[in-house]
Formats: sequence, C-alpha cells, structure tokens
Amino acid sequence: MTNRLFILLFLLTVGLYSCDNLTQKEFFDKIVYDEYHSNYEGIVTEKYIDKQNHARPIIIIRHEIFGDNKKDFLFQNPELFDYIQIGDTITKKNESLKMNLKRKNLDTIIKLDFDNVKGKEKYYSENKYIMEN
Repeated sequence: MTNRLFILLFLLTVGLYSCDNLTQKEFFDKIVYDEYHSNYEGIVTEKYIDKQNHARPIIIIRHEIFGDNKKDFLFQNPELFDYIQIGDTITKKNESLKMNLKRKNLDTIIKLDFDNVKGKEKYYSENKYIMEN
C-alpha cells in the first residue's frame, strides 16, 4: 500500500512539475503559432458551447474525405462563433491566419484576431506570424 501511495505521489509530482509554465507572451505566441500552422476545410455541420469543457465554443467541420474536425474558437472574438452558421463552408490553409467563409450569398475572408486572449494588445504587434499576414 505504501509503495502504491509513493508511486502515486511521485507521478503526481512529476506531472505537476512538467506542466508548461509559460509567460503570457509565450502563451499568446503559442496560440498564434498553433492556429497559423493549422489547416481545416469543410462544411459546418454543428456548433455548440461545450459546457463540460470550460464553455468552449465548438464548431464541427465535416470534410468529405477526412470526416469531422472539431474546432474551438475560444481565443477568437466571440462574434466569430456567432457569425458562423451551420451549412457554411470554411477553409483555412496552413501558414495563414485567414479563413475563407462561404455561404449561399456570401464569400468572405476573415482574419483571425485572437481577440479573446489576455494581453493581446501588448503582444499582437510583436508576433511574427501576425505581422507577415
């Protein structure tokens, strides 16, 4: 029993120690980097607020070959989630921060703005991925 307790405490300690301790700027840069290098395309089939996961705004994008992609727009302006509708076609290419949104009488490009990230005002102009777009 004491060996199990020791192992559990050891694993808990190692797990907590290995957690990322990012500064706010590093956190912002990681969010931008991840989005810049993401790629998704398809039709919006579902959208909801995931109350079990910190109320994340989730959009399900269905690609005809690759299937469903669950995308959260937690760090974007909340109006983007409201703007996207079921049936919209969304395309976001790798190495870009622009998303193309198409619906029946609309074809628009949306620049992802990371408006819902604390400290955005301080770090936005310093991020190389935002500056090259």
